[in-house]
Amino acid sequence: MVDLYDLVKRYYYDPYTKGSNSIKYVLPAILNSSQFLKDKYSKPIYGAEGGIKSLNFKDWTWIQFDGEKVRDPYTLLPRLFQDISEKDLKLLLSEEYEIKNGGAALTAYGKLQFTEMTDYERKELEGALLKYCELDTLAMVMIYEGWRELIAEKFKEVA
Repeated sequence: MVDLYDLVKRYYYDPYTKGSNSIKYVLPAILNSSQFLKDKYSKPIYGAEGGIKSLNFKDWTWIQFDGEKVRDPYTLLPRLFQDISEKDLKLLLSEEYEIKNGGAALTAYGKLQFTEMTDYERKELEGALLKYCELDTLAMVMIYEGWRELIAEKFKEVA
């Protein structure tokens, strides 16, 4: 097994990462530079029948554009508690309405373990954590696919 972080530190530079080696910066960089990834993930194939299997998403499109740039997939994760009123939202213990980074994920996981909450709130947090973790795993796959395509293109240029 190879840690992608080590490969990023040693061999990958993209100004779009702003000098960060974090997956949260590397993923948008590779998505913006890889036509292969743009073509593959700009269709609703994720969690679709005959597409890429998912336990937490259905007919999902990971590549969406904001002008010319690919939007960060972590910003596409659904908000929590979308189906309740503002009044009921204020009654919940959770102050997090999005899980889009590791800190929010750790906080939500801690709350699930050590805080009493309604079944609804627990179900929402669990679902959001599963989606966040699935995206983290998919992000590693996307980075690998993007690098694989980039390397294949470079070898074509040399040949």
